[in-house]
Amino acid sequence: MSDECQITGFDSEQQHRWPLVHQYLCEQLEFPDGSGLAPEALKQLTLDLESVLEGQLPTKSAAKKRDGLYEHLKRTIEKRFKGSSLRRFGSSESGLSLSHGDLDLCLLFDGQKPKKVLRSLSSTLRYQEMEDIQVINSAKVPIIKFIDERTKIPVDISINNTLALHNTTLLKAYSETDERIRQCILGIKYWAHQRDVCDAAKGTFSSYAWSLIMLQALQTTTPCVAPNIQTGKERTILKVEGVEYDLTMAAEPQKLLKEQNTQSLGELLVHFFQQLVIERPWDEHVISIRSGAPITRKKKKWKYGKPNASKAVIEGGKTRLGLHSFPVEDPFNHEHDLSRVLRPDGAMDIQEELFRFWIGINEGKSFSELCELKNPERIQEMEEKDLFEDLRKLPKSDIDKMLKETESQHSDLEIRIEALHQERKNNIQISQALRGHFEETSGLRKEHRTLVRSLRPRSEKMDQLQEQRDQYNQQIGIPLYRIRELLVEVYDNLTGDIDFFHVPSLQREEEQFSWFFELHAMHAVALKADAAHKEFIELVREQKKAVKDLKITEKKQTEVHAELVKSEPILANITTEFSQARQFDQNAHSLNKVIQQRRKELRHLRREKGRLEAWIRVSIRKDSARNSHSKGDRKGRKKGKSGQANWAPRRDGPKPEEVQHRAATGGTLSLSDLDVLLNSGGIASVSKSRPTPKSSRRAERKKKQNTARQFSAQRGERAQSKKGRKD
Repeated sequence: MSDECQITGFDSEQQHRWPLVHQYLCEQLEFPDGSGLAPEALKQLTLDLESVLEGQLPTKSAAKKRDGLYEHLKRTIEKRFKGSSLRRFGSSESGLSLSHGDLDLCLLFDGQKPKKVLRSLSSTLRYQEMEDIQVINSAKVPIIKFIDERTKIPVDISINNTLALHNTTLLKAYSETDERIRQCILGIKYWAHQRDVCDAAKGTFSSYAWSLIMLQALQTTTPCVAPNIQTGKERTILKVEGVEYDLTMAAEPQKLLKEQNTQSLGELLVHFFQQLVIERPWDEHVISIRSGAPITRKKKKWKYGKPNASKAVIEGGKTRLGLHSFPVEDPFNHEHDLSRVLRPDGAMDIQEELFRFWIGINEGKSFSELCELKNPERIQEMEEKDLFEDLRKLPKSDIDKMLKETESQHSDLEIRIEALHQERKNNIQISQALRGHFEETSGLRKEHRTLVRSLRPRSEKMDQLQEQRDQYNQQIGIPLYRIRELLVEVYDNLTGDIDFFHVPSLQREEEQFSWFFELHAMHAVALKADAAHKEFIELVREQKKAVKDLKITEKKQTEVHAELVKSEPILANITTEFSQARQFDQNAHSLNKVIQQRRKELRHLRREKGRLEAWIRVSIRKDSARNSHSKGDRKGRKKGKSGQANWAPRRDGPKPEEVQHRAATGGTLSLSDLDVLLNSGGIASVSKSRPTPKSSRRAERKKKQNTARQFSAQRGERAQSKKGRKD
């Protein structure tokens, strides 16, 4: 018995995946209208949302890593592509980023096609050991996606995506208009990310699309929370990538609000889901924030394409979702529908999650419950690792030995890489020399090939003509000239005057006529034999001339090769064939792969060498600090009036209040600073400490003085070998 639904056509797996959508299509689902939501529930929803966002905003440490990654990529890529500029855009720039948000970058670069640039960029990123590198050429704007191998931050780089920079400016202007706008957008992005409906590459809406959908909802509240920033009589028209766009944005968006909206975050979130679930604007309208409200499909001329999501998932295979199924207009590029990335499964997932949230919130579920992570295996928590964990218990002699071995390996590998690089250079040089030889002798080689190719067919034709001639001669047995003489003689006998005294008999005349006709037939065959012979003789002359020209050409080639060997001695023992040049090209390519691998090994050794040297410096500082502390104890024991030692704290190290202030303000801490902090009450003392203005100034001066002495593991410029690197 089949489990397929007779109404929707869904199989059991599809019914299990989209139960609410299935009930809705079967007209078995009734949505609550939201009137049952009590003020207490809305207040609690506000508190839940604020609490969740507080833990999901990027920390200072995460922001520092993100900035460091951007600076590193900017240095590397701009050095690789001369005249280019790597710019940040997206949520990290608009202030709408969550802790798990990716880093969106735009490479502004002229001169090459985006797809070619992405391929070259992919090679550069592989050299940098980035992870999960994906080049997506099929996107409207080709991009490359990857994950940084150190920080695990996902990165998207697009080429000449100039319009995205203006989109970022627009979203930033909206987020700064009202704090609730920023919180609502972050809340909906968090929900979409947790429920797996926020990935354009996987067939759902992008986070940018969800931001626009939320902004549209905030524009349609009464009164509106988000004004239409793109209104105004004076328009700003700019040409971007050869196309004119209206980039008008109000300088002071707050002045566009005629009346203040006082709704809470909970009420605004409920309004968002109520609009999408109950009012379903996509049925007859298009999301358009530049219009301030949804506009009709008829006005936009975006018809609902077929098949719809439910029909497309039934058809399966590579069936594509109909155009403009869930239309969201780009605020600047009005012909771009952000729903074009949706796949049938993704569209169904979006509807299922919208229904789930709306029903759940009316049932009294918390925001955290409704944002429960759908696929926990998708999120991998990174553990903070101690850079020196394996070195802390080792004696100094072992660390010195490890450093010496690492330095030796580093030096040997550098020599090996230099040898490989030189070998590759030689292969390239030979290949280029061979190809130069081919270019110089291309005319001679072409002539030589033409002559050689003509010899065989001409020889075959000569053999054929000779055979025909001999066959004809065998048939007649008499030369042509003799046949002609006999024909004249017989003809004269048959047509000349008759001597009445010597009249030939009838039999004799019959024999003469017979012989005449036979000679006539033999004459025709002899003519063919003669023609074949003449053609054969002509071909023999041509063949002799071709052989002579061939020898001249070979002599010229020998002279050119001798001159080449004189200028390029490396070609002395190499056959100058095109296949040889191709082989040297393959050798150079293979050597390049080996060099890249060895450079990775060299980079790891360089990193390990730096780590060992850093730990040695830290250990020396700790030892010197310990020794100075013990000496200070002995010297500082001055006798007081009571005869007891004065145990006043020494003044040559960092002071507790300075360290506490530095920790409270997010400054970097050295190991000695951590020691002082732990001895002065631990981490809890940071929040209790209230530095005075005087101590703050003193700490700031001390911070500047200790900058050179402080040590902390942070991202610096990644080392790169200068040998073999493309500038």
